[in-house]
Amino acid sequence: MENRHVRAAGNAMVWKLVQMGGVKMIYLIRLLVLAILLVPADFGLVAIATAATGFLLSVTNFGLVPAVVQAESMDDAKYDAAWTFDMARSFLVATLTIVFAPMIANIFAEPLAVPIIQALALRPFLESLISIKMAALNRELSFRPLAYLKIVEAIANTVISVSLARSAGVWAIVFGSIGGALCMVITSYILAPYRPRILFHWKAAHSLMNFGGWVFLTSLIAMAGSYGLRIAISRQLGAEGLGLYFIAVQLAYLPNEVANEAVGAVAFPLFARLQGNITQATRVFRALFSGLAAVIFPVCALIIVLAPTLTHDILGPSWAGTEEVIRVLSLVVIIGTFGEVAVSVFKGFGQPYRITLLEVIQSSITISFVWVLTQRFGLVGSAMAWLPAVLFSQLLSIRFLQNILDHPLRGLQNSLIAILAASGLCFIVAVTTSYLIPGVLGLVTAAALGGGAAILLLWMADRRYKLGFANNFALAFPQFASLLRLIPSRAE
Repeated sequence: MENRHVRAAGNAMVWKLVQMGGVKMIYLIRLLVLAILLVPADFGLVAIATAATGFLLSVTNFGLVPAVVQAESMDDAKYDAAWTFDMARSFLVATLTIVFAPMIANIFAEPLAVPIIQALALRPFLESLISIKMAALNRELSFRPLAYLKIVEAIANTVISVSLARSAGVWAIVFGSIGGALCMVITSYILAPYRPRILFHWKAAHSLMNFGGWVFLTSLIAMAGSYGLRIAISRQLGAEGLGLYFIAVQLAYLPNEVANEAVGAVAFPLFARLQGNITQATRVFRALFSGLAAVIFPVCALIIVLAPTLTHDILGPSWAGTEEVIRVLSLVVIIGTFGEVAVSVFKGFGQPYRITLLEVIQSSITISFVWVLTQRFGLVGSAMAWLPAVLFSQLLSIRFLQNILDHPLRGLQNSLIAILAASGLCFIVAVTTSYLIPGVLGLVTAAALGGGAAILLLWMADRRYKLGFANNFALAFPQFASLLRLIPSRAE
């Protein structure tokens, strides 16, 4: 019988994938439609506003909500304290952002961003009002309500922003973002009923802050890196250049977001439960990493091939030049796949300081390269700055992980060779198909044939060389494995 913790993760993953399948598809449609209806400069203004708010949120982030998930025990006082402190700091951030919006816009050399910054400052405060019991559901690996919550937000955001795009321009994105957050708050109290009290209880929050302090520092460093990157692009290439980069990131990082949301959200509480069982934690890590790489690598190969068709035939001429940025960032996602799972181990084992160190190194290297590379290579240079940073952080992640788990990479070499071969086949099939069938039809056909070829090769390699893909998938995602008949159904 499979370990009950792993089976709990499998049940959670079902709903996490339902959430991602729905949310990511909705947001992808929203992104493509808005990219057609709006211009790059509009997205550049939004990118400036979100960077400004995000940075201030990081400066004041005590990491209390993630600490709720990791904590060994919780009571109402801790829940109320976490909710109160998070709400208070979000209100402070909103106020400071509104007041200093002109100064922030001046840093980016884009005065038109001032009212956008002030309006989007309301979103973090609205998000802080979400029922704190939603964090309790995350802690318990109960992802069905969380899936409903995110889908409701995505639908509201998309409907509002798309319906107003023609008449409101960039403000359609703003209204959609705020409207989606408001709908999410209301839905959270329906799905996780709780009447929080305003409780500034330092003693109750203190134990959470011990973990949350490292979350705060990591978040601050990550946002500082992102902030510096956007400043560099905005000052050298303007709001239009930042808008082009913003869209490229949204498209290229879709697989990375899947990794963060699907694996990270489930793996974090799972590894927290497995701290006393190193052998089982190592098995779960290997399964999650090999399963994730088997999906991410071929998907990124498809994105690299199909980026020109996506930008030219779907988004239109306004977005010319983003295809190379998308390709470079897709390579960054491939390199960073290992770290997505490793970070969950560090968090689950109560070692967030390792994540902080990784973020310091990655952000420092990125900022060191971005100014020079952007000046020399333009927009593509801003994406190239990520390559040395992510590569070095992955090597360091391997070193850290070896100090926690029992030979975490043992037995993965042959699986990775098969995954790379499948990704290469996917690339070749997609290139050939897109050459023979141009346009949107070619994009769809190439994606289907390339993805099918990758799946077929992985299946054949698993059957012929017994690489364990099916077993690893079954270990990490037992419910889907049973659904796909990778393992036979059996009584508990």
